[in-house]
This record gives sequence, structure tokens and C-alpha cells, in this order.
Amino acid sequence: MAGAWQIRERAERRLAAERGDGVRKPAPRLQLALGFPNTYFVGMSNLGFQAIHRFTNGLEGVACERFFLPDREERSLYQNQPGLKLGTLESGRPVADFELVAFSVSFENDYVHLLRLLELAGLPLLAAQRDGRHPLVVVGGAVTFINPEPLADFVDLIAVGEGEPILPAYLERFERDRGRPRREHLERAAALPGIYVPSLIRPPEPAAGAFGQVALPPSSLPKHTLPELASSVAYSSILTSETEFADTLLIEVSRGCPLRCRFCTVSYTYPKFRTVPPEVVVDLVRRVQQRDRSRGLPALRRVGLVSSDISDVPGLGPMCRGLVELGVELGVSSVRIDRLPPELLDALSDGGVQSLAVAPEAGSERLREVIRKPMSTETLLRGADQILERGVQNLKLYFILGLPTETADDVQAIIDLTLQLRERALAVWRRRGHAGKIVLSINPFVPKPLTPFQWSRMEPLSVVEAKLRTIRRALRTVGNVEVKEKSLRHGYLEALLSNGDRRLSAFLLQLHRDGGRLTRAGRALAADLESKLFGERALDQALPWDFIVEPAERARLRREYQRAMSQKPSFAPLG
Repeated sequence: MAGAWQIRERAERRLAAERGDGVRKPAPRLQLALGFPNTYFVGMSNLGFQAIHRFTNGLEGVACERFFLPDREERSLYQNQPGLKLGTLESGRPVADFELVAFSVSFENDYVHLLRLLELAGLPLLAAQRDGRHPLVVVGGAVTFINPEPLADFVDLIAVGEGEPILPAYLERFERDRGRPRREHLERAAALPGIYVPSLIRPPEPAAGAFGQVALPPSSLPKHTLPELASSVAYSSILTSETEFADTLLIEVSRGCPLRCRFCTVSYTYPKFRTVPPEVVVDLVRRVQQRDRSRGLPALRRVGLVSSDISDVPGLGPMCRGLVELGVELGVSSVRIDRLPPELLDALSDGGVQSLAVAPEAGSERLREVIRKPMSTETLLRGADQILERGVQNLKLYFILGLPTETADDVQAIIDLTLQLRERALAVWRRRGHAGKIVLSINPFVPKPLTPFQWSRMEPLSVVEAKLRTIRRALRTVGNVEVKEKSLRHGYLEALLSNGDRRLSAFLLQLHRDGGRLTRAGRALAADLESKLFGERALDQALPWDFIVEPAERARLRREYQRAMSQKPSFAPLG
């Protein structure tokens, strides 16, 4: 088949362009296909996917091969040859021929891509339609930390928590259960820490019209996590130019976050803030450089430090100095502008970093207090001065529209803060002789499970669009300022998928059939999606993800929500 040959040829080119450690195991006892529900470019940019691929291949007797959503060119090949089945990148072996098929899922909007991959592999979409002839389908990743229920009808098992402590015990259980009936294996696997088998637990029937209220018994499956990171550092063990972070070694230097912003899942889904010792990070980079030299490969030039709170990583100074001494440039995803370690700024400056992202999230001091990200406007401006004076040309500012208690004055504050930052930047740019840019990246507020704002309403799309138009009109003619927004409709799809219960399987199936068109899929639920998203939840209301929340954590989230709401806005909400 010409299509199969072309797909294999593309795979071989990708493999040849990769540098790192691939699958090299003769006759493994267990072969696992690991999928990322997006393209190769996106999947190989994802540190969680890379880390699980490397970790699984490090287990004795286990070989793990990758597969991805076909890109545009490959999709046309599958469409022209309906009988063509999806295979893995490494060997081209059909995904359906593996005993285990696993997915690492980081984003709710990729759920429909997961269904597409099952279809391309020739597997029934619903777990209830698969039997002993089919592989078991396992799902893990960031989304399973907050609400596994929307995927429950499509998968056999869900790893709730970090994969490193869960996978070895489960794979051992799987090998021991070879030859046993599928149902018996699932029952035995459900006894393992962190393993959730949706088919063994049926939620109660919902009340008429209820959304996101079909909840399992609480505290039945606490998340399973690593006690420390030093012995299991997540890093991109395979480098390629075909990613967002081309030929950059990403290293996770911390997990979790101690700051506990009320809208963010990271602070609340992990049990504590854990960090990697600086000497471990420096030694890892040194070993990668030695490996590349021994293979005659170009020297590693760039390292990306991945952390939700880089400022609070202990030993950041020695870490930065050690990495600079190894001759690598450093990059970070963003920095907290009110907590700027000089050592990090110096290292970024030495590496010639031209752009840096900061996240005020809200324009006014009042609203930053509500979201538990307290910092004064003056502190923000001083932080911007420090960044620009170090030679950084461009600033990217992250803002969220529609946060709880947001008013028209808070929206105006985003405009005012941007103009103030621009004035400070212009002074630096004039001295330097060339101008940079200030980019606003604006996203709609999404009430996320397992955060204090999980009880908050989401503003109607029309209201958020009006706020965005206000910002755009005010900044349209301002030089060196650019406004970008995430697709607002994708934000509302994310909200629906992250807050839903098991009945979303009908919605996802329709979304899959309709090629991702949200309105038609919504009609399949016979419901007005906006009315389901834009109401407040009662604090005593059962939620679909309650079963992975300890009682003490649930009480803490409730207290944080009440504290936020007690900070009454001074003005009537916009819209």
C-alpha cells in the first residue's frame, strides 16, 4: 500500500533526526504502545510524555513504542486508504497488536483526538465494546489528576497520580494475570494504589438537567505520588528539531507549587512542593553532553528549566552557575515578576535570552488579592525594569479575563498596567537603540476542579468577548504592543470537558463524529451548554472528582473559596 510506505518513510526520517535514547531491547517480556493525543510536534514537546516513555523503557523486560495523531499530510493518507491502520513510530507495528495501549493526556481539548487515535488503530471507541481480542487501554497524565470521569467510558484503566510509582506495580500485575479473563484482571488491578477501573464503579443516576453532579463516593481513590524527585528526574531524553523546543533539553526542576493561586490546579493537585537538588540537574546535563560527544553529535547548547515556581527552587544560584559553566544557554517558561532571583536573571542574560514571560494574571491589585497572587503594581513595574535592564527585549504578559469578582475597573487596569509597562520599556529601548515588544496573552477564566475556584461561575462567552474588545480598542494604536488571545471557544470547550461527569461520553462521541464542531455536539446532550457552565455551584454539591479528594483537602479548598469571596468587589461586575 502506497500510503503505508509513505507513512513509514516519514517515521524513519523522524527517527533518524532524533538524538537520545530509543528502544533497544531484544525480546522484551512486555511491549507497550504509548500514545500522545496530538501530533508528533506537540507530543515530543511534552515533558510528561517524554518522561513516561523514558521511565517505562527503563523497566526491566519492558519496551515502549510511541504513536501520535497524524499530522495534516498523514491524515490525507489515512483518508485515501480506509483500511490503513495506525502503527507505532519505532517499528510501524499496528497499535491494535499490542497487549497494552497507554495514553498520556495533558489537555482536555485532546480528548477528541484520543478517540480519533482509537479509531485509526481499528479499536472500538467504548471500553464496553472491547473484549479479549483487543488490547487494554490505560490513560494517565495531568488531566487524570483533576477529573478522570469524562474519559471513563472509553478506557479500561486510569492511573490517578504520578506514573512513576504506579506503573511498575501495574505492569507486574498485568504480566501475572496473563491468561486470566479480562474482567478478573481489572478487578485485581483495581486493588493497586492509584489504579481506577471505571467499569467497576457505576455512578448514580443524575437528577434531570444536572450537569457535573454525577459523583462517585468521596475519598475512594486518593492520588498516588512520588515522595521525592531526585531519583526520578523528568527530562526530555529524546531531542529533535521538530518540536516547539527544538533541540532543547527540558528538565523538571520542581513539581507542585507552594504559592497556591486560587485558580491554578498545580498548587492543589500535588501533595507538596518537591524540587530536584542542583547538583543532580548539573550532573544530568553533563552526562547528556558526554553521551553526545561520544556519539559524535553536535554539542548540547540549550537547557530549559521547567518549574511552576522557579524562584523558590533551593540552590537555584549554584544550579545556574553550574549550567553556565557547562556552556549551555538557559531558558524558563515564565518567571514570577515579584520574585526574581538575580542568579537566574544573570544566567538568562548571559545566554542572550530575548523574550521572557511573566504572569500578572489580573490588572488590579484588588483582583490579584482575590486570586491569591498579591503583588503591588509598583512591584510589577520594578520587576519589569530588572528584566529589561538585563537585556531582555520582549515581555510576554499573561492575563485571565472573567476571574471571579472581576469588574470593569479590573479590565481597565489591564490596559493601564500595559501602558505603564510600555513607558518603562520605551525608556530602556531608547537607551539601547532598538525597540522590543510587549505581548499580552489573554485567556478566559476556566473554573478548574480541585482548586478553590471550582465552585465559581464561568462568564458567558459574549461577556468575555466584550471585555476583550475593550482591551483591543484601547491598545490598537499603541506601538510595540500586541494583543493575542487563546481561542475563547476552545476555552469554553476546555471548561465543559474539565468540569463534566461520565455523561460527557455522549458529547465526546458526537464531537468526534462532527469533526470537533462544538455546537452540533452540544445538541447531542439536548442541553444549552452555556446554562450548564455559567451557574454557581453550591459548596455542599457533590462533584464528579470528589472521589480523588481527601476530606481535609476538600475542606481546605472550601475555606480558600470563602476567603476569596469575602473580599467584596467595590464596583458592580461588568455584564
